[in-house]
Amino acid sequence: MKINLKSIFGIKPKSTDKSSVDKDEIEYDKYVDFYYTNLINSLILFSLTSKELEKLSGPVFNPMTELEAEIDYAFTPVCFDMVFRNEIINKSFKNELLSFKKWIDDIPSEIWEWELIDNHEIWVVTRQKANTLLEKLGVTSRVYNDDYTTVYDKEGNIVKKGKKL
Repeated sequence: MKINLKSIFGIKPKSTDKSSVDKDEIEYDKYVDFYYTNLINSLILFSLTSKELEKLSGPVFNPMTELEAEIDYAFTPVCFDMVFRNEIINKSFKNELLSFKKWIDDIPSEIWEWELIDNHEIWVVTRQKANTLLEKLGVTSRVYNDDYTTVYDKEGNIVKKGKKL
């Protein structure tokens, strides 16, 4: 899935022109808390059991879809790199996080099934890896952070307003 950052944030992708690179990075830096939240949320989702994931389920939140989408967004290079460039997460964790992403990418499509999350060996190991990473990063909560999520009712009224980007 290709992320169009311009449409999401109204900014242009990084330029290769050195004079504009610094301006682009400064613009991306404004959203580093959002990028960090996505990264941690993706790890939290993979640390949960099916019962815990089911509690997150709602009209606009499908846990299986979010498992895949959240991690892909969190590891979009410009978003991922900003978290380290801004020292929100120590650079020493970068390779371990990238290794986790590769692990997720290598999960066979045939086991991306709800009924396998709790007992398939790969999912059990995935949950252990996610929990270990969260512990190393000093994240003690396993609560999905919905600070940036805006929820609407059936009539289109805002039920919960997320942080503005």
